[in-house]
Amino acid sequence: MICIPIISATKKEALRAIERSCLVADFIELRIDLIGNGNLEELISAARQISRSIKIIVTCRRKEEASSNGGKARIKHTKTKKMDLFKEAIKLGADFIDIELAVGRAEISKLKSFCEKNGGNTKIIISYHDVGKTPTLTKLKEIFNQCAGEKPAIVKIVTYAQSAEDNLKVLSLIPYACKRSQKIIALCMGDEGRVSRIVAPSLGSYLSFATLEPQGQSAPGQLTVSEMKLIDKLLKKVNTSPATNIVPTDTPQNYILLGNPVKQSLSPFMHNAALKEMGIAESYSAFCVQNLGDAVRGMRGMNIRGASVTIPFKVAVMEHLDDIDNDALKIGAVNTIVNESGRLTGHNTDWLGLIHTIKEALTIRDKTFVIIGAGGTAQAAVYGIIKEGGFPIIVNRTAEKGKILSVRFGCPFYPPSEIGKIKADGLINTTPVGMYPHKDESPIATAALKGYKYVMDVIYNPLKTKLLREAQEQGCQIISGLDMFVHQGAQQILLWTGKEPPYELMQKVVLERLTNIE
Repeated sequence: MICIPIISATKKEALRAIERSCLVADFIELRIDLIGNGNLEELISAARQISRSIKIIVTCRRKEEASSNGGKARIKHTKTKKMDLFKEAIKLGADFIDIELAVGRAEISKLKSFCEKNGGNTKIIISYHDVGKTPTLTKLKEIFNQCAGEKPAIVKIVTYAQSAEDNLKVLSLIPYACKRSQKIIALCMGDEGRVSRIVAPSLGSYLSFATLEPQGQSAPGQLTVSEMKLIDKLLKKVNTSPATNIVPTDTPQNYILLGNPVKQSLSPFMHNAALKEMGIAESYSAFCVQNLGDAVRGMRGMNIRGASVTIPFKVAVMEHLDDIDNDALKIGAVNTIVNESGRLTGHNTDWLGLIHTIKEALTIRDKTFVIIGAGGTAQAAVYGIIKEGGFPIIVNRTAEKGKILSVRFGCPFYPPSEIGKIKADGLINTTPVGMYPHKDESPIATAALKGYKYVMDVIYNPLKTKLLREAQEQGCQIISGLDMFVHQGAQQILLWTGKEPPYELMQKVVLERLTNIE
């Protein structure tokens, strides 16, 4: 598991770092001794909104055990203030607090009691850091036993490696702890200590610390997330061939579609026609994915230059990427991957395609739109409408997912049973209900369509879904998903090749194919 320390100098920068980190890491560590104007409640709330699965460690490192942190200024906290911060973290539901052994048994005991009185959900990490050297193995075991004697959830011992041999001393603490059924984090700082960061996870160290970027180190010698993931893959000797985990519908070449199912997709017809017209030799193929992690590793191994991502992987794929662009981060979903020399970056062109399509029919500013769904396409729709000055309303069958999306973007949520009572200018279906071959299905009842002037379905196959047929019968102006599909695909090709694609040809190919199917 990977933990990214948040060490930003300002709250604004910290919130941005949290947003990026929660999508690629298992843990984040809030270094309250380094974050300027750090409001714990706001920082923890931001992390929870982005990822419900992220684990949060709150740390307020004392000066004697803090590394130089790349020259970042420390926030001075008194001992009382530090304990108050930990208590606040416990009340706010942080998963862990990291308290140094040197603080003393009395203070540690008080915090343990406070945790228990507040539900016992926050666990304690008792840590020891030597920022200048690595003590003898005998001394290290003595320190471990002192930490373990306090019965923490995790013991953390980090020293500074002055030689390669120092790594062996610290790493030997991992099996020592395992035999005593004690979870441990053990590693060395410094350039000489980098090897310990590589080896520790395979020996059983509870988690590793990594950075988003090389300049974001909270301690010398930290690797980046992408480096750690690559090393983990190599150490585990992961088979990067996608053959056993991806069922291809065509022979893979240079661009691919990742989804499940993909038989209904017209992306290969559209993209291949465009690439041929542009004089680009590469081709585009669809893959029915059974295991997303293996599929992305296969993409790296085969040096696939770009990928489209469709249902149901637009959100899940984010944790497998090295970087995510700003729009996709804010949306919380990726539909496009660009491979630059093995570094995979996620983008989102769905919102661009959707907004471009809607604007051809009506002005978005000051209009209200009901969005059916809460998946990746719904997130893109909500983001785009807000960005254009409109007002989205979420309607979703699963209340929990709908409420999470509504809280994240600050817009209302209603269950499907209330959809006929909502006053709005337009309705947009972002779910797969009604997609080929289930052409006789619709996400809402016909009677609920009477109050809408515009109805859009992001589904493009069939060209006119049951929802659109019924909306037209109710006097609504309908918007097909065809143009959105073509616009988002054109943006994908632009990202992959840097060249403008032949939009009219792409639209013609898709329309002809749909006409033949129908």
